[in-house]
Amino acid sequence: LTPETRNYFAMGEDEKKVPSLITEEDVVWWGEQLIKGEQHRRNKGKNPITNPTIAIVKVHFDKFMEYHNHQKSLKDRSQRAQVNLNERRSQIDGVIQQIWNEVEHTYSDLPEEMRREEAGEYGLIYVFRKNELSNATLFQSPRIEEIG
Repeated sequence: LTPETRNYFAMGEDEKKVPSLITEEDVVWWGEQLIKGEQHRRNKGKNPITNPTIAIVKVHFDKFMEYHNHQKSLKDRSQRAQVNLNERRSQIDGVIQQIWNEVEHTYSDLPEEMRREEAGEYGLIYVFRKNELSNATLFQSPRIEEIG
């Protein structure tokens, strides 16, 4: 492009490098500049740039913007869902903790191995950590062999 033509596209007259198109925002900004610049050039009576034509650039830019906006809306929706999940997590954790404590309290008078077995009927599964395995006996839980 000639130096005077570069001005239409928000480029310096001495700029000879291709602009950076690393981020989506860069692509959006430069796409808009190309479309506006070519329209401004045509309004001044200049010959259109033909390789590629502005019509082809607009088609590709519009398609990119459609995908870009769709992706942005998916990202926003995902972030809202994550915030909603984080807000509910403490409430859900509280309900789980309450159920766990109630089941444990119900069977608190039973011996440990029976208590674990009965609590397992309600979905309470005791998993020993590695440092707890040395203190546990094989009679405390049938799952020790599976885990260890």
